[in-house]
Amino acid sequence: MAKSNARKLASWTLLTAVGLAGGLIAGLLVGMPLGQIFNAMIVTAAVTCVVGGVLGSMQAVYLRQLLTKPIWWVLATILGLGVGLAAGVVLIEQIGILVTGSRPNVTHLTAPMRALSFLALGLVSGTSLGIAQWLVLRRQTSRVKYWVPTIAIALAVAFCVSSLLTDLSGLRFATAPGLVMFVLASGLAFGALSSWPLLRAH
Repeated sequence: MAKSNARKLASWTLLTAVGLAGGLIAGLLVGMPLGQIFNAMIVTAAVTCVVGGVLGSMQAVYLRQLLTKPIWWVLATILGLGVGLAAGVVLIEQIGILVTGSRPNVTHLTAPMRALSFLALGLVSGTSLGIAQWLVLRRQTSRVKYWVPTIAIALAVAFCVSSLLTDLSGLRFATAPGLVMFVLASGLAFGALSSWPLLRAH
């Protein structure tokens, strides 16, 4: 039983890590050229859809054993993460404008403020993602419990801790090595922290 759970944990964590990290990197690669053509709203929508699509597709590989129609999981992840990331960014920007009078730039923040911003982003986007995915789980399986709070907390902690680790490592967040470390650490942490409701479902 312990070995079986370990394999399931490793499988879900790896797929989620690849999905989130790959989605974030792909989103950035898509967003850079689009930013020169379209306005920020279109670029944000495109980037968040790419992130959700890659993450949802990777997780769906694992969930084929639980869900009868995994494609709905992919669509829910695109919608939930897209809405959540956009709402989280807007919230952080508006709070930053109220507090400082100018729009905050994550690369110019101090390490504690950057971690706090990522905590808020993860909590907002994780809640939205969790709700969207839970709607799919609710229709296709009754064995997964506490999905929404798990995903919200997991993504908030993953983003926050990964931001702190990147700063503590001495890597600059705005550089390619710093960004790679952040997305990989976020993916691994999110995968591990979000796995326990699924382990209990088998």
